[in-house]
Amino acid sequence: MPVDVVKTRLQMDGAASVRLYKSSLDCAIQLLRAEGVTSLFKGLSPALLRQSTYGSLRYGLYSPLRDMLGVDPTRPGEIALWKKIAAGAGAGAFASGIANPTDLIKVRMQTDGMSSAIAGNDCTKKYRGVAHCFRQTVAEEGVLGLWTGVGPTMGRATALAAAELSTYDEVKFQFQRSKVIEHDGLLLHACTAFVSGLTSTLASSPFDVVKSRVMGQPVDATGRGVLYSGMLDCFAKLIRREGPLSLYRGFWPNFGRVVPRVTIVFIVLEQLKANFG
Repeated sequence: MPVDVVKTRLQMDGAASVRLYKSSLDCAIQLLRAEGVTSLFKGLSPALLRQSTYGSLRYGLYSPLRDMLGVDPTRPGEIALWKKIAAGAGAGAFASGIANPTDLIKVRMQTDGMSSAIAGNDCTKKYRGVAHCFRQTVAEEGVLGLWTGVGPTMGRATALAAAELSTYDEVKFQFQRSKVIEHDGLLLHACTAFVSGLTSTLASSPFDVVKSRVMGQPVDATGRGVLYSGMLDCFAKLIRREGPLSLYRGFWPNFGRVVPRVTIVFIVLEQLKANFG
């Protein structure tokens, strides 16, 4: 969780034309000094809720969607790569669209207090907790405000799931076929998951930055974002004002969060599949 908070803060850093953090370590140190240890666990409750919904749906829908495209799961060597990518993209897009409110609340709680820090004031928090953040969002922006940033959220999830799930399937098959790692065991699963995590982080990072910016931006009296009008506007302004590399801001904490998660998830899934079918 601390890695996720630092990642989101780094992605938001610079949105108001002011940079607060020099690096991931500097971000963590400043958070600890200003808000204490608990600041590194901001948004934990919505993050757990998001993972239990979005994560479960994403992994659970992949195989059924892939099989619906007319494949034989008992013959993995004959499954076309595009079908794996399409199934992963579909699973990710659907799951993230459903779970967007939990993602929105997580991002807003994690970036809460950044505006006052930019202004040079003491850290002033807008939200007292998950329920308060939810009520404030609905009161200021309406129920549809809970789906603010759904475009980049679905874009990120589509890229992440398409790369992660299809890469795992394909790399695992290629490792075994080329006899790099023949035995279908822990080593194969861990190595394949690492490649999958790296690929998905590279593919999804630009969408992740835009998602954090759109969701975490301040809103006016009508509930509209004051910095970006939407996903494409955010992409354009990021590239024009901060350069193309800004789309990979927070990459390393993102990598440090995604790769261990992907590795654990796939190892557990493989064990469940082996023991329970």
